[in-house]
Amino acid sequence: MQKRFVVTIIIVLAVIGVVLGFSSNAIAFDIQTNDESGVRVDVKPVTLMIGEPAVFDIRLNTHSVNLDYDLVKAFYLQDSEGKIYKAVEWKGSPAGGHHRRGTIAFPKLEGSPQSVKLVIRGIADVPERSFEWKIGI
Repeated sequence: MQKRFVVTIIIVLAVIGVVLGFSSNAIAFDIQTNDESGVRVDVKPVTLMIGEPAVFDIRLNTHSVNLDYDLVKAFYLQDSEGKIYKAVEWKGSPAGGHHRRGTIAFPKLEGSPQSVKLVIRGIADVPERSFEWKIGI
């Protein structure tokens, strides 16, 4: 009887842990797309919470432009409080070609912003492409 009680408690705690784990990043972010000058850019937040590094999944596709860009220099993030975050790391396909996929990472989000705007500059002669999301709390 006591063994069953312990097993039940373990199961209940595991379920609570799973529920709390999912609720900590409960916002499901939509993919946003910009398609200008022959280059389609798809962006989706992977991690977007205050106190955590901001990470975005990025896909660039084209049939007419060489994607030979330093994406760490091309991206920046601005929060609703006006703070600017410079990209710190690109993990993905190297510069060149017609298709690039990977993640772009930024430092931990600080303060109490309600939203962020991801901006990419200078891809295929488009001065700025921007994408905006509310932040998970």
